Amino acid sequence: MIECVKCGHHNSLDAPACVRCTWPFTTDAWASTDRFRIKRVTIDTNCINSKREDIDLNTLEKWSTEGLLTLQRADVLLKELKGSDQRVAKGKSFDEHPELFRIGISALGSGHVLAGPDMQDQIRRILFPTTRTLTVNQENDVEHLRQHIQTGGDAFITKNTKDFINNGKQERLAYFGIWVLTPTELVTLLRRLYQWS
Repeated sequence: MIECVKCGHHNSLDAPACVRCTWPFTTDAWASTDRFRIKRVTIDTNCINSKREDIDLNTLEKWSTEGLLTLQRADVLLKELKGSDQRVAKGKSFDEHPELFRIGISALGSGHVLAGPDMQDQIRRILFPTTRTLTVNQENDVEHLRQHIQTGGDAFITKNTKDFINNGKQERLAYFGIWVLTPTELVTLLRRLYQWS
């Protein structure tokens, strides 16, 4: 049984979507859910496209400008941010994840979100199953994805296929409904689902 990252319901490993909330676990299930759309995309540090040389990132940024989706960053992106002034400015320009709703502090309609699960241990085991002590970069990878999940992001984009996608990692994350995609994979999926151009 796998716990849905959106609602916490326990689903069988072969479920295409959560039986309670319909959050997709497979790409085909996206087409059949009326409740969810990919709107909030978390960007990994390696996807800062300051020179506008990546056609898929250019497309995602265009869709963001058109209001079709929002590109967001985890706090750890700023910690990792290095390079030219142009790259640093571009990294800082992405929206921050929304704040988590806190009783007694947050107000309804404030834009704060209810916290999703803190899956730090599960993420670590999926991304780095044989590593005893993580490097700073590996800890940052875990934190990127942890914040994405806890703030309810819909998809996480990265070019770091070694740490996030290869060797079945993408599939294991999808069991929980955690969508980690390359920019090309996300653009292809969004075009297929919503016929965006």
